[in-house]
Amino acid sequence: MTSAGSPNPAPRRQPPGAERILLMSSNGAGMGHLTRLLAYAAHLPAEVEPYVLSLSQAVPVVAQFGYRYEYLPSHGALGMTSALWQPLFQERLIETVGRVRPRVVVFDGTHPYRGIDAAREVHPGVRWVWSRRGMWKPGLNGDQLAKSAWFDEVIEPGDMAAEADKGASATAPAYRVGPVTLTDREDLLPRAEARAALGLPAEGRIGLISLGAGNINDTSRDIGAAAAALRAAGCAVAVTDVAIAESAHASDVHLVRAYPLARCYAAFDLVVAATGYNSFHEVLRLGVPAILIPNAGTSLDDQAARATYAAQRGWALAPEAGGLDDAVRTMLSYGADMAAAAQHADPGNGARAAAERLLAVAVGDVEGGRV
Repeated sequence: MTSAGSPNPAPRRQPPGAERILLMSSNGAGMGHLTRLLAYAAHLPAEVEPYVLSLSQAVPVVAQFGYRYEYLPSHGALGMTSALWQPLFQERLIETVGRVRPRVVVFDGTHPYRGIDAAREVHPGVRWVWSRRGMWKPGLNGDQLAKSAWFDEVIEPGDMAAEADKGASATAPAYRVGPVTLTDREDLLPRAEARAALGLPAEGRIGLISLGAGNINDTSRDIGAAAAALRAAGCAVAVTDVAIAESAHASDVHLVRAYPLARCYAAFDLVVAATGYNSFHEVLRLGVPAILIPNAGTSLDDQAARATYAAQRGWALAPEAGGLDDAVRTMLSYGADMAAAAQHADPGNGARAAAERLLAVAVGDVEGGRV
C-alpha cells in the first residue's frame, strides 16, 4: 500500500470590505453539497467573499481555497434527535447571519431545515437561495418543494442524465444551469504530473475504485469484485479509503488522498465509481473512462437512473452483478471513445452561470427567473 496527496489549489485572497455570500451545506453522504458550493465560489468575482457554514465534518478542506468557514454539527454528529437539534440550528444560523452579514445565503441540500424560515424573518434584508440538485427517486421528498417559498431563488445544477429524471423536482420551478463541477477540463494535471503528485508509479495501468467504504478482499461485494477485475486485466488498484487500502496488504494497491482528486484523474486508465452527482459529472465532463456502480442505499439520489442513462448513451458502462471482468476489459479497449462521447455531450460547467445568478439575486435582479 502506498499513499500520497496532491498539490492544493492556490488560496483566494479577498480585498478589504468585500461583500459576502454565505454558503451553507447540509450533511449529506460524502462531500457533494460542500463541493458544489465551492464550485460556485470559484466563479464569484474577487470583490465578493465566500463564507462557508457547513454541517459536514469535512469542512476544513475549505481553508485550502482561502475561504473562511465554520462547522455547525448536525444532529447525528451531536447524538441528538432532530427535534432537540432544530432550535440549536436555528439559533446558530440566526447568530451567524447577523455576525457575517452576507448579502445572500445559499443553502445546498434537498431538505431545507426548519429554522431557515425563522432566520429569514429575523434578517429580512438578506436574500436566500436554495441550490437544489435533481434526480430524486420517484415518489419521494415532494413535500419539501413547498419550502421553495422560503427562498428568493431556487437554482438547479443541471444533470447530464436529466432526461431520465422522474423525481418530484423535475418539473418544479427553478433557475436551471448546466452540470456543476468544481474541477474543469483546464484544471486537469497532465498524466505524469498527476501520478507524481499522488505518489503513483509512472508506468503501467492503474484503475481507481471510488465506491466508498468496503472490503477489498471480499470479491462478492462491489469493491472487492472491482479490485479483482482490475488485477485480472493487469491493472494496479488505487483506492480513496484508508481502511480499504490497509486491509489489502498488497503492493499493487495505492491509497490516494487528495481534494479535489478530480484534478488528478489523468493518472488513471479508468475509474470504477458510484453515480452520485459529483462523481458522475466529474468522470463524464473530464473525459475519464468510467464503469458506474450506483449506490442503491441512497435515501433520495436516483443513482441507478444516472448509471443506466449514461450506459444507454454510450458514455460509460454500468454492468450487472458479475459483469465487472468484461466491463474492465471493454473499457480498457474502448473507454477513450466512450469518454470522448460523454465530453461531446457535455453542455459545459454550470458553475459560472450559477455564480452569476447569485450575484443577480444579491442586487434583486431575478424577476421571472424560475422556469
